[in-house]
Amino acid sequence: MKRTWLCCALAALLHLPAQAVDLSWSGFGTLGYAQTNRPYTYQRFLRDEGSFERDTVLGGQVDAQFTPQWSATAQVTLAPSMRHDRGWSITPSWAFVGWRPSDDWLVRVGRLRLPLYLYSESLDVGQSRDMVRLPTEMYSIVPSNDFNGLSVTKTWLLGNSGEVSVDAYTGRARTGARLWHRDGLPPFIASGAGFVDVNVRVTGLVLTARDTDLQLRVGVHRAATNRSSGEPVPVKFPYVALGPGLGYYQVDGSMYGPGIPTVNPLRNTIATLGAEYSFGQGWGIAAEFARDFQHGSEVGSDTRGGYLALSRRIGDFVPYTSVAALRSSRVSLDWVDQLTAPLSPYLPGSAQIAAAQRMAAAGIYAADQRSLAVGSAYHLSTTSKLKFEWMRTRIGRGSRLVDTPAGSEPPRDTHIDVLSVNYNFVF
Repeated sequence: MKRTWLCCALAALLHLPAQAVDLSWSGFGTLGYAQTNRPYTYQRFLRDEGSFERDTVLGGQVDAQFTPQWSATAQVTLAPSMRHDRGWSITPSWAFVGWRPSDDWLVRVGRLRLPLYLYSESLDVGQSRDMVRLPTEMYSIVPSNDFNGLSVTKTWLLGNSGEVSVDAYTGRARTGARLWHRDGLPPFIASGAGFVDVNVRVTGLVLTARDTDLQLRVGVHRAATNRSSGEPVPVKFPYVALGPGLGYYQVDGSMYGPGIPTVNPLRNTIATLGAEYSFGQGWGIAAEFARDFQHGSEVGSDTRGGYLALSRRIGDFVPYTSVAALRSSRVSLDWVDQLTAPLSPYLPGSAQIAAAQRMAAAGIYAADQRSLAVGSAYHLSTTSKLKFEWMRTRIGRGSRLVDTPAGSEPPRDTHIDVLSVNYNFVF
């Protein structure tokens, strides 16, 4: 798939007339440290002993202008790997050829960023915003923010400073979905993080309006996801009753039961809405909301999430506060509760069955949490910032963003405090 898009881009470049190429380059980075007050890991890298892995990233970008109509962009980042919890990887975020047949049309093909969020284009560039990190309750909807494909943009100018654009895109992404196995399934699956390769077909339509003080973005996105192994996704898990108060959920085809109904691929529709407004005297407000509709399965990702952030610039300081929330559907949360509930000790093989049910629960991307953050950015210069933040996340019925230690119960009705310090720069 990647070779196909690359060949298309190279073929387009080969038909360009030979002339001098205008090259420009830039770099960016974030050095971030964060520490929690809980003995379990949150958001993959936030721990009570502290970590630099959650926010630290280094990136570089090269832009080439061949003609007024043809250009190319490549951006790579060095960050913790998305396919395992140890080690870092260099990943291409942008690698596309752009063709502008006229001032109001732009066609791009190659490696692109999903226009899913208000800050999708600058997702890795901490210098572009004042918050330490974009709220996870909103910015964790999809496992990958990049895709290989085609994007077409039409722009209309409004007055002297405003514009409206429509982006239509389609393509594919291959990424690793991270699952946390609290106890594993000895001797077949070890406890800890596991990664499943998935292929995603994405298509979407996004409307963006910009003016001097205002930005609005509305989008509708469709995703069809299947595992690279070809294994289908369960629709639900049938209950096998063996007697009064005695039974289990069939979560594997090798277990006795009527069979597990499945679907392949798994389909989602995601609706997004975002707004950012600067209303004078240094005040600014930003808000985003997303609704992820799950189709054809009760044990997939069916969530709603969003945030509201308020800030004000006072000299070189920009203090801010934000509130955010992420909640899965009641059906998804109920499935997690049912699959992780204790089994009767009189059930033959109850320990192995319970472990298998917990493994199945790990594949349900369910969360019930809300966060409050208070912080400030300090503008050291036009190219660097220092940021501080305290965030408290309240966990309700549970959260897939928390890694529960082996042998422990998932945290519920509790909170996690996170202290963060970031240094952002561009050059």
